[in-house]
Amino acid sequence: MTTHPWSGIEPSRTTLVRSKVRWRRALAATALVLLAAPLAAEQMQSFDDIEVHYVVVNSSFLDPDVAAHYGVARGKDRAFVNLSVLDRNGASLDASVSGTTLNLLNQESALAFSTIKEADSIYFIAPLKFTDRDTLRFRIDVVVRGRDPMRVEFQQQMFVDP
Repeated sequence: MTTHPWSGIEPSRTTLVRSKVRWRRALAATALVLLAAPLAAEQMQSFDDIEVHYVVVNSSFLDPDVAAHYGVARGKDRAFVNLSVLDRNGASLDASVSGTTLNLLNQESALAFSTIKEADSIYFIAPLKFTDRDTLRFRIDVVVRGRDPMRVEFQQQMFVDP
């Protein structure tokens, strides 16, 4: 066995095995994150020639300056819904967006959406507060002028950012 480069202490066989297990777990976790990222990016529902794309993101992932610019509160137990409405050509559509979340105890909370317009893109964001490991059901109503109302429904388990 070799000594540890900083401490000069020889690791035990148990320490080496635990280190390998930790390394494998970290590698597996990294692979899961990389595999799940494209799936999260493809959260979408189609309504004839309109697509509604959505994602729920923990707000602590936002840079503090970006969060402040858009008025999003950052925190371990805070997230936001980001939604966009696209036509068949991928162009952003303006819409009226409202919604609610429902937890497993059937407690309902309203989502207050704000509209963000940047160049040719339009986003709708709504902040929310959650409890660790709570599963939230989202019901979001989208109305585009001249179209039938659309309802997007999905659920997501929420985790407090460590």
